[in-house]
Amino acid sequence: MMTNQFNLKIVIISYSDHQQTAINGLIDLFNLAEYACNSFKKIQVKVISNDHDFTNFLAKQDVIIIPPCMSGIHTPDNIGEIINFIRHHHSQQSIIAAICVGTFILAETGLLNGKEATTHWLYADTLKKKFPKIIVNKSKLLVDNETLITSGGIMSWVDIGLYIVEKFFGHHIMLKTTQFMNVDPPRDLQNQYMSFFPKLDHNDTAILKAQYWLMNADIHDINVKNLVIQSGLEERTFLRRFKKATKLLPKNYIQNFCIEYAKGLLETTDMPIEQISWNLGYANSSSFRKNFTRITCLTPRDYRNKYKIRSR
Repeated sequence: MMTNQFNLKIVIISYSDHQQTAINGLIDLFNLAEYACNSFKKIQVKVISNDHDFTNFLAKQDVIIIPPCMSGIHTPDNIGEIINFIRHHHSQQSIIAAICVGTFILAETGLLNGKEATTHWLYADTLKKKFPKIIVNKSKLLVDNETLITSGGIMSWVDIGLYIVEKFFGHHIMLKTTQFMNVDPPRDLQNQYMSFFPKLDHNDTAILKAQYWLMNADIHDINVKNLVIQSGLEERTFLRRFKKATKLLPKNYIQNFCIEYAKGLLETTDMPIEQISWNLGYANSSSFRKNFTRITCLTPRDYRNKYKIRSR
C-alpha cells in the first residue's frame, strides 16, 4: 500500500513490563527508513503510556503498535483503556500491529475473532485455548490481515517494522533500511526457532513415568512399545491417556523428541547426516531429511550451516 502523504503517523503503546528494546529499536528503525527516503517522507513516531496520552491521540493515526512483553503473557493494569484505544483506531482504518505476546492484548479487543494470527511459538497453544475464535498459526512469523498484523518472537519487532516500511514506502526503501541496519528482510516462518518442550504439567503419573524414561533412554531404545512398557499400562489405555496428557500421539511425540536430539548433534558435532539418521533409527537418510525439513523448514545441512557452534 503506497501512500503520498508527507507524514506517516505511528503510535507505540507503552504498558507495564513492555520490552523497552523493541520500542527504542522501532524508533531507530523508522528513523533510518525516513533517512532512506531522502527526506521526501516523514515518519512521526510517538510513544504513549497513560490515560492522558490516550485521550490526546484520538485523531487518526496510520499505525498503532503493541510491543512485546518481557514477562511472557501479560495483562496491563490499564487494559480497558488500551482496548478502547485500539478499537477506536481500528474503526478509523488504522493498521494495528501486535508483536510476540502483544497479540494477547490485541486478542482482548475481539478484532482477531475469525481471523488468522500468530504469536511466539511457545505461547501459541495458550493463545488458541484462551481465544478459540482466533485461527492461530504458530508456524508463521508474520500474519497480515490488511489492518491487523501479528508477529511471533520477541525480536520480531524488526520484521514488523520493516514490513510497515515496505507497506507504506515500497520494497526499495525497505531494502535500503535493512542495509543500513545490517539485517535481513522480514522473515516468513518461525519453525526453525521452535524447540520441543514436552508437556509435563499434567497429573498422569503413569504417562510422566514414560516421559521421564524417554528423556534418559538410549536413543536406539526409543519407540512406542517401550513407552507403553515403561508406563505399566495396557496399550489401548496408554494411547488414550498419552494423547490426553501430552496433546500428541506417541509416534509424533517421539518424532519431535528425536528431531530435537538431531538438532543438538547438528549444532555441536561434525557427525555426518547419514550417521545421525541411522542413530535415530531411520532406514534411509532421505526419510530423516524429509521429516526434519517438515518440522524445521530447513534441511539438516542448512540447519547445521546456520546454527553450528564454531570456534572463534
